[in-house]
Amino acid sequence: MVQLTRRNFLIATGWIAGGVTVLYKLGSRAKAVAPTIIFPDKEMASTWIQIRPDGGCLMYCPRMDMGQNANTGLAQIVAEELNISTNDIEAVQPSTSDVPPLAVTAGSMSLTAFSRPMAIAAASLRENMRERAASRLKLSIREVLDDQAGFRATDGRLVRYADLVNEAPVFVEIDEHSSLPDLYAFDTQRQKKQVGQPVKPLGTRDIVTGAPLYAADVPMEGVLFGRAVRPPVRNAEIAAVDTRGVTDVPGFLKLVQEDNFVGVVCKTPGSVNAAMSKIKVSWHLKQTINQDEIDRLVNVDDELERGDLEHTLHDEAHRPNADWAVDLRFDVQVQSHAAQEPRAAIARFNEEGNEEGTKHLLEIWTGTQDPWAMKRFAALHTGLDEEDIVIYPQRMGGGFGGREHYEVEQDAVRLTSAIGRPVKVQWTRKDEFMAARNRPASAHRLRLAADETGRLTDWWHAYVTGHVVLARERLPRWLLPVARLREDMGVVRGTNPAYETTHLRVEYKDVDLPVDLGVWRSLNAAPSLFAIESAMDELALQLGEDPVEYKISQMRGELTRLKVCLERVRDMAKRYPVPEGEGYGRGFACGIYEGRCFVAVSADVYVDRDKERITVKHMCCAQDVGMAVNPDQLSAQMESNMAWSVGMALLERLEVGDDDIQSSNFDNYPIVRMADMPSVETEVIDQPAVPPAGAGEVALIAGPAAIANAIRNATGYRPLSLPISFADIAYGQD
Repeated sequence: MVQLTRRNFLIATGWIAGGVTVLYKLGSRAKAVAPTIIFPDKEMASTWIQIRPDGGCLMYCPRMDMGQNANTGLAQIVAEELNISTNDIEAVQPSTSDVPPLAVTAGSMSLTAFSRPMAIAAASLRENMRERAASRLKLSIREVLDDQAGFRATDGRLVRYADLVNEAPVFVEIDEHSSLPDLYAFDTQRQKKQVGQPVKPLGTRDIVTGAPLYAADVPMEGVLFGRAVRPPVRNAEIAAVDTRGVTDVPGFLKLVQEDNFVGVVCKTPGSVNAAMSKIKVSWHLKQTINQDEIDRLVNVDDELERGDLEHTLHDEAHRPNADWAVDLRFDVQVQSHAAQEPRAAIARFNEEGNEEGTKHLLEIWTGTQDPWAMKRFAALHTGLDEEDIVIYPQRMGGGFGGREHYEVEQDAVRLTSAIGRPVKVQWTRKDEFMAARNRPASAHRLRLAADETGRLTDWWHAYVTGHVVLARERLPRWLLPVARLREDMGVVRGTNPAYETTHLRVEYKDVDLPVDLGVWRSLNAAPSLFAIESAMDELALQLGEDPVEYKISQMRGELTRLKVCLERVRDMAKRYPVPEGEGYGRGFACGIYEGRCFVAVSADVYVDRDKERITVKHMCCAQDVGMAVNPDQLSAQMESNMAWSVGMALLERLEVGDDDIQSSNFDNYPIVRMADMPSVETEVIDQPAVPPAGAGEVALIAGPAAIANAIRNATGYRPLSLPISFADIAYGQD
């Protein structure tokens, strides 16, 4: 068992100055690999919550914040257990030296994985404080009742938390052998005061007042500035370098060249820009980069003809020669993360003295979804022990799966190593696009058949896409071919159909595309659901059925929660009549994310033939999130997913030229702007008896398909490729 044996560990980190702290030990763990996959057990966690001598509550945040505000929901759970207000909690983002490793922040897993452990920790602290109150009041435990920020005796006497603690640190240790207290947050009979209520997100004031929250904002005396040349793809090798004139730039300090790395260190950001403009690099590419090559590699029809699809997910009485009512191919293009904040990192080597002498510490300030992976990668890169490396995670201005990798951090470490002083590396917008771990292109062939009564009988989904979780650099090169013999969890996400059918086959092939790939919001679920929900919509129309009614009638019997979502969103949409006239239409789609999150979306569109423009006018979204910890934040996440849906359906596509990524900024990679944004109505379907299911990337799986189905309803044209343009509709109807 991994245990924290020294209570003064927390004192040494500056966390403990006095008060009562709950120390929730880790259970048995294997050594973590990248990405960090350590999640709390059902009844275990590594959590510190403290009541300070003034009665205030401090909480270490177990999640990295990139706008989803999961830590706010966890703070609400802590507040519910402690009978305090969420506003009374001071949340602290720990460094990697403050806590044991925690799982990568990804997959809409934050509330699902951490809500119960945080509740156990807070409830254990509450009950320990109750014992202290009983001793102080000379009463039995049963005579000490809950009150705001403390307790009241049955005779009316009040005791606050501040009365029960002092300046000496006291620890409440719990582990797998401890008896579990009652959990208020999960008590369906309890009238909750914090859970289920709208709460202002933690850190909101700092955001709007411009406090130093992001890596680029970290103040540091004597910091220098640097940047490195970005390759078009990570497996490119430098063929030639021309650095003439770089040393003449005012403020230039050092040129760093090693292996496939070329970078500069300068006194000011302006000097960095000037120095980088002098460096010309040509690259040797191991694979041709262009759109034709991407299209060739994901051509699902060619792979089906050759019988070359490598992985079979489902094969149940498959009939390859069924009488297919629907036989359609769907294509989805490469899409970039396009985060609002170009990433930055600061690295420095610092000396620390102790009884054993002086040792060098590497410190890194960065916005990352996985600080412990950064720690491991930095150790591999520098040869330092992991214990000599500290990562200080900062808030991210967008992550979406793209902030799991050691990239800008590595640039900063290389440059600070070369010059011996702290270095800040701030990527440009072009750097961000060049380095993005893109969502891969994919091509899907969907074939559906029904019997004479309209019952769905046959389902054949074949698709080809790029790697997602098993993309380049996620694992050592020697391990990747072995790992790819198994399923890529990102590639298969969203492909399990929600509809009942007797004959079923789902198969796929994942390939190494010439652009960099990786985890992208909802992984492959949104592309797969675009194909699935479009094909089911088309089948319903061919059978003369209402698409919503038909989908509900064909759903697997156990998917009651998904049916409710679709019914709710249909009722929501009815409140907004579709205008009469040419070009107006409404579409619906629904889906399941990770078997635990259920969502349905409606979209109203207007296809303006005079202006040659597609406009999404209104969207409704109903989502079953299990227990709704913060309905206001859940709605915000659903609204943001509707914005992403418009972008995926109509706008976003990474432009790839000959051996070059042409998308370099928002002028040549369009994202949703205010003029593109529809009005949005959301409904959070609360299930108090079901653990929180997550919402960060869920609604995106259904939004693009709803928009595509609305265009079909408005024009009669079935969109088969994303993003959809007016030219597609005009050409498709000619």
